[in-house]
Amino acid sequence: MGAKRFKVGARGSPLSSAQTIGAIRFLESEFEDARFSFVPFSTPGDRDLATPIESAAPDFFTRDLDDALRNGAIDFAVHSAKDLPARIADDLDWFWLPCRADPRDALVSRKGVSRFGIIGVSGSRREAYVRAAFPDARPAPVRGSIDSRVRQLSDGRFDALLMAMAGLVRLYGPRDAFWRRFDVRPIPVDELAPPEGQGVLAVTFRKGDARLIEMRRRFVKAVRFVSAGVGSAGLITVRGRADLDEADVVLSDALLGGFSLPGRDVRFVGKRCGAHSMPQVEITRLICDEVRKGKRVARLKGGDAGLFGRLAEETDALAGLGIPFVVRPGVSALVAATTGTGILLTRRGESRGFTAYTPREGVGSGGGAAAPQNLVAFMAARVFREEAGRLLREGWAKSTPCAVVRDAAGPDESVEVASLSDFARSGVRLSPEDARPGLVVVGPAAAHAWPPRERVLLTCSEAVMPRAVTYFEDRGARPIPRPAIELRPRSAASAVFGKLAEYDAVVLTSPSAARIFLDMFKASGGDMRRLPKFWTCGSGTDAELRRHGVRSDEMPEDDFSAKGMLAHLRGVCVKGLRVLRLRSAKAGGLVARTLRRRGARVDDLVLYDNAPVTCDAPLPPHDAVFFASASAVEAHLAAHGARSLAGKRVYVMGEPTRAALPPAVRRRAVAAMVAAAGRSNANG
Repeated sequence: MGAKRFKVGARGSPLSSAQTIGAIRFLESEFEDARFSFVPFSTPGDRDLATPIESAAPDFFTRDLDDALRNGAIDFAVHSAKDLPARIADDLDWFWLPCRADPRDALVSRKGVSRFGIIGVSGSRREAYVRAAFPDARPAPVRGSIDSRVRQLSDGRFDALLMAMAGLVRLYGPRDAFWRRFDVRPIPVDELAPPEGQGVLAVTFRKGDARLIEMRRRFVKAVRFVSAGVGSAGLITVRGRADLDEADVVLSDALLGGFSLPGRDVRFVGKRCGAHSMPQVEITRLICDEVRKGKRVARLKGGDAGLFGRLAEETDALAGLGIPFVVRPGVSALVAATTGTGILLTRRGESRGFTAYTPREGVGSGGGAAAPQNLVAFMAARVFREEAGRLLREGWAKSTPCAVVRDAAGPDESVEVASLSDFARSGVRLSPEDARPGLVVVGPAAAHAWPPRERVLLTCSEAVMPRAVTYFEDRGARPIPRPAIELRPRSAASAVFGKLAEYDAVVLTSPSAARIFLDMFKASGGDMRRLPKFWTCGSGTDAELRRHGVRSDEMPEDDFSAKGMLAHLRGVCVKGLRVLRLRSAKAGGLVARTLRRRGARVDDLVLYDNAPVTCDAPLPPHDAVFFASASAVEAHLAAHGARSLAGKRVYVMGEPTRAALPPAVRRRAVAAMVAAAGRSNANG
């Protein structure tokens, strides 16, 4: 981000101050060169303790902060997300931070009190719960800061309070006397469903502030526009189906073909002729709102999203907010109704083209007039000069935009935009020496080609590749898979699976080691319920364990490396424990040696080998390179040399990977937490 200073506004209550300071610490850990100063404010909700929350204005808790943003007194504001109005003012923008606290409500009472006559509540949701769960008690309204409410409880005005668990956790640290003085009973969410934003911190800022848009990109995931195909659920692409499986929320059109998405938060926003479940402007707003909450959003469209699917309205809104998106092409009704039925639109010697349109009124530039048409020429990139001249002679404007797309959806995809007259003059701005197949689009559509994205060469193994693709797509880049290594499990390692009960812990220091071990263990018929404890080096490895239904028992909080794990284990008594260390052949024996010096009995077992992948084809065009392991760095340098990294941005996963780079590259390499990429936990 560069060195930047931010004035952070928030309510001045003890809770708001505590959670804002926590948010600032989190942001400082994410953006090392940024500096933040806290500016406290009061709001109508702080000053007016008489007005019931249900009848208060939508900006009851935000008004003064909103005004401070508008007049430049602060750069952004931090709120409890549930305090924000349902619709943010049009001149402001927002997003949720990913550090959510416990979303549950809690019943707080004095020690020893088991019968409740009066229970303090705020809001109709909690009042309804008290009436149902405690029919002998009387709910009574309570307002003010958490401290003032607790004082009223302590003074005997209430027998109990119903409060947000997140506020208690954030205001009172784990060693605070509060926890000894009062009984705190969290209420399961299936008994009392919390508001969606409870426990979440939200940031609001002036719309269009490039610094905050850049900050937000760290916390949002690219929206996936998934083309479902037409007629049959089987016509969706493999990548599109994976997008749905990874999504937190799916916003779905009216689809035919029995599409089923069990376990997903699916919201129907589809349209039929004359019957819209939701206006298009509201669909677009919903997409933008859900992604700003940190959720992984899939927008599921029928056929191909780009053909009469109003895709541009939705992507334009995201582009205007600086939020990345990815569009998956699909099988349209055009293809299914023609290629699939024998009604071939092109046939040698009979027809070499066709026109596709929708006969709707109001589609043109004015009233019912016809809109300017787009001409699409297949296999035309190298021979379009004569066709361009013919179009000019027929009256097409010289300035008509044209685009040539080569290797569409492939690793070498490129889009060049020029005018029709450029094409006619032998491609002044094009690349006529390029022999790749190309498709030419002539017409207004060509002017709207999306700007080029950073092309990131992914050198990681196939095991890491899906998460690497997701990670870089989320950041608005275009991933280009080109594995430099492959992982080859050693079948002899499975001999230890029958003796796992003899071990107290298994040590895993990479997601690949976790995946290979658990895949092999399951394939051998092993019982997942009888696995020992897992000691891991970080969130990526833990995420891989969780995909298999288990979790880390010991893991460092920040230094996600083997050394960080060993430092964390200094607080664990390992003397006399039987430990199984599973690793790659490249990992070395540091972990095993250190644990042995501390008194553990360690079996150090090589689980898999890192083998270089040979490929004679030249590297595709790219702007950056991602390395997930030291072995990938070594394989890439052996095949292409250090000069291949000159002028390229370099991303690395883990400090051992960084250390394997040449010194000059090592210093500028950017950390990428690829291993943890996947479905988010935005909903708690």
